[in-house]
Amino acid sequence: MSEFYEADVDHDGHVDQIEVDHNADGTDTYLVDTDGDGIANYEVTADGDNVVEVDADTDGDGYYDVAATDTNNDGVLDHVVADTDGDGSIDYQGSYTEA
Repeated sequence: MSEFYEADVDHDGHVDQIEVDHNADGTDTYLVDTDGDGIANYEVTADGDNVVEVDADTDGDGYYDVAATDTNNDGVLDHVVADTDGDGSIDYQGSYTEA
C-alpha cells in the first residue's frame, strides 16, 4: 500500500513528492523526489531492526550512489558508503563517531 504526500523536504522553496510504501514485512520505505522528474532522489527505510538507512542519488542519474546508516540508533547517520563515479566500486567508506 502506498501513500503520497507533498512537502519541501530539502528546504529549497519547491514542493517535493513523497511516496510512503507500507511493505508486507512491516517495514516502511519513504521515496522522496526532490527534482520533480518522477524518480526518487532519496530512499529512507525504517524497519524492525531500529536502524535507519538512507540511500541517495546525488548526481541525478537514477541510481543511488551514497548509502548512509544510523548504526547505533541515536538519530545520527554515522556510517557512509559511496560510489561517486558510478563504476560499481566503493570510492569512500567511513564511520563517524563523536569525540
